[in-house]
Amino acid sequence: MERSDNRATAPFKWSTSDFPPSERLDAYAGMLDNRILSITTSSPVRFNFKAELTAAQLGPLIVSRLGGSTHDAYRTRKDIARAQEFTYLLTVGVGCSWRHWKKDREALLLPGDVLLADTREELSVHWPPDCLALNVRLPIEWLQAWIADPRQLVGRRISGDAGWGKVLSNYMSQVTPELAMAPPLPAQVMADQMGALLALAAQEVLGYVPESQAPDVQQCDRIHACIEQRCSELQLTAADVAASLNLSPRTLHRTLAAHGETFGKTLIDARLDVAFRMLLSRTFDRITVAEIGKRAGFLDPSHFSRVCRLRFGHTPNSLRQNRAS
Repeated sequence: MERSDNRATAPFKWSTSDFPPSERLDAYAGMLDNRILSITTSSPVRFNFKAELTAAQLGPLIVSRLGGSTHDAYRTRKDIARAQEFTYLLTVGVGCSWRHWKKDREALLLPGDVLLADTREELSVHWPPDCLALNVRLPIEWLQAWIADPRQLVGRRISGDAGWGKVLSNYMSQVTPELAMAPPLPAQVMADQMGALLALAAQEVLGYVPESQAPDVQQCDRIHACIEQRCSELQLTAADVAASLNLSPRTLHRTLAAHGETFGKTLIDARLDVAFRMLLSRTFDRITVAEIGKRAGFLDPSHFSRVCRLRFGHTPNSLRQNRAS
């Protein structure tokens, strides 16, 4: 699932409907072995087993949606020994409760809760009937750039009901394979947002003390100014802004988080401000709304219209037509 730009040609799709009933559970385990991680599976409905998976790449991450019959999945020493690569796996259950075990910890996950697993460790998971899960494969080195010691978070329940865990859960629920195919922001920005939210949720779960009790107002202002100046760049990422300010991407995200902000939202707000000024100016009357959105930094006209309605209560066309009032 390699891609050369911000859009992929097609997601990976798999279904047990392509196999005879007696072969479905084994085919499912084989597919996971190739696409997610090596596991051993069992199910009380082996001869009536059903499952579907869709996956797509989002920058350095791979997002997948998995649903089907009740089953148990075990990551054994034998599975680990035959694995060709190791990653972290971030999972949220949509509309279902599920259980996760590792050597020293058991977690009961409620609908919307998030859990981080380390594929270098033995683990087991119980999925109830008709459960839907969204998974994100995180490269080990990539996650270590966001969290100093991710293993401290492994196997701990991240509540989807409050705080940054709720924000992370809602974000993960929206970052589907279909969205990854045509992301509204550059794929790297979407991936960075995932890392920033997971780092913030980790602080809450593990009880980290923020690096600085007093937010750096000047540094935050510099970040805002840089985003405002460069927001029309279609592929602008947090790393681009951080590099121009001689900051690390992690410092940039932490600075914004200290003020209750995220890079993705700040970027969209800056682009909306640019688009708003053009829509209210008669100088741009001969330019289409879609072109205005593109000049402001929005690749997708439908996404531009949607966020415009959320911010201003009107579509871009309505703003232009009603500017006299």
